[in-house]
Amino acid sequence: MFAVTLAMAFTACSNYDIPVIDPDPEPEPDPKSKFYVYLCFGQSNMEGNAQWQTIDNQAVDERFQMLATTNFDSPKRKLGEWYTAKCPIVSPMGKLGPTDYFGRTMVAALPTDVKVGVVAVAMGGSPIEMFDKDKYEAKLKANPNEWWATLSKNYYGGNPYGRLIEMAKKAQEVGTIKGILLHQGCSNCGDPNWPKMVKKIYNDMLTDLGLEAEDVPLLVGEVEYADQGGGCSGHNAVVAKIPSTIPTGHVVSAAGIPGNGSDPWHFSAAGYRTLGKRYAYAMLQAMGLETKMNPAYDMPENLKKILTPKTFETSIIGKPRTSVTLKLKATFLDGHKEDLTTEATFSSEDFNITNGKVKLDAEGTPGIVTAVYTDFFGTQHKVDITVGASGGSQSTSTDLDGQEFYILDATANKMFYGIDNQNLGFDDPSKVLDNTGIVGYMFRAEQLEDNTYLLRLLKLDGEPYNIWGSPGYLNSQPAEDGQWCSFILGLNNQNGQDMENGAVWEILYETGKGFTLRNIGTGLYLQDALPAKYEDPVYFTFYTEDGKEIKP
Repeated sequence: MFAVTLAMAFTACSNYDIPVIDPDPEPEPDPKSKFYVYLCFGQSNMEGNAQWQTIDNQAVDERFQMLATTNFDSPKRKLGEWYTAKCPIVSPMGKLGPTDYFGRTMVAALPTDVKVGVVAVAMGGSPIEMFDKDKYEAKLKANPNEWWATLSKNYYGGNPYGRLIEMAKKAQEVGTIKGILLHQGCSNCGDPNWPKMVKKIYNDMLTDLGLEAEDVPLLVGEVEYADQGGGCSGHNAVVAKIPSTIPTGHVVSAAGIPGNGSDPWHFSAAGYRTLGKRYAYAMLQAMGLETKMNPAYDMPENLKKILTPKTFETSIIGKPRTSVTLKLKATFLDGHKEDLTTEATFSSEDFNITNGKVKLDAEGTPGIVTAVYTDFFGTQHKVDITVGASGGSQSTSTDLDGQEFYILDATANKMFYGIDNQNLGFDDPSKVLDNTGIVGYMFRAEQLEDNTYLLRLLKLDGEPYNIWGSPGYLNSQPAEDGQWCSFILGLNNQNGQDMENGAVWEILYETGKGFTLRNIGTGLYLQDALPAKYEDPVYFTFYTEDGKEIKP
């Protein structure tokens, strides 16, 4: 009877699933491991200096977060709280900067269950010593009335480094610090001790936050290059020493990134977007990851347009018997232009390529260089670039003599004008055409020989502009501290005031692109209100007073 009962009981039990207990269950992932935090510090470029546009605050992914390191009034933010990273990110004084598109690009590339957070402290004009915990007090005491000193006291309690560490520790409560971003240098321009000072600050951060260098790379951005309007580009030679000073340090290139056209230190809005993307690419590479979008990411249309190339420049003009630097430039769907040279590879059957350059023969015989560029979406672009003394579509402009016109950069939507006295301005046409407080915005071309001209400024009433009795011609020399291009006080026998041919311009027209302005004195191009010192041309459109476009 007992045996029968036991058998029945066993049979009954067999109708049910018996749970299997795993002796070594997989632990639940630590939420901190899914929140990547990046510390950011520096001066005005890291703080952000370009006014953001509507597109910059559209569709910001909630996975991209900022920790407020001070109190904000607009938008309202509280110190120590996390927010979706809409402009301004760094401080109430900040604008669009590299952190914006660093975070957006990182979110697009990383797994969709990973969040990205930035913890940023930066002050316009700040010397690097303000982030050294052993030097900031003396620096602040010696410079109490500096703008950066005021920002330090108003926003960070007089101790920027201390605030950054305090907020970093708070971030460690919910996330994992994965890297550090620095953009600073103009206030310590060319200082040979700068890399060692950066190394000390980096090491202090690692120690104070309990971090290991191999887990937390340091990215250091270059400052604006001279050919983009930068006034401190010599500091990039100092920045280049970071990797040899700090084994886990990496340089983020600023080559080809445009300045704002109004001062020699800051990038344009489009420039900050590019710089932010380059910081993200450098961080992804330092983390051993690919620099492309996660296929599972649903990218907002505004970001997609900023990252999608539309057309590429397919000609590079050089002089016979000279070495020509190879560059790849593209116009993106949102309209901005970007130098992609650092992301491209070049090959040629017509030229030998050495250190990114090709040598033209005595005739400047054109040849083909093929550039290969893979965009953020993984699409590979092969671009055949004609390199030679003539790009095939360039024609001389011999019919400008006596013509009067205003000069517009249609891509940037800016035009030249005389601000006052001697200074050249460059601004939105809507701000120029109705401004009765300026000298004038029309120029009269006076031909010297084929393709070379003087450009005489005309006053608003149409009369030629004079400066203290001397004719006012557009001159490549700076009017003050290298910050503005100027109108000279006459010509003297050099066709320039202090520099031979400083007021003489070679004006050429390229079919489908527009006019270029190359200064004979410098041999370089005019791009904005700064002196003509750029290797690459910008293409301008010339319009008559009644709005008709001039073409050869």
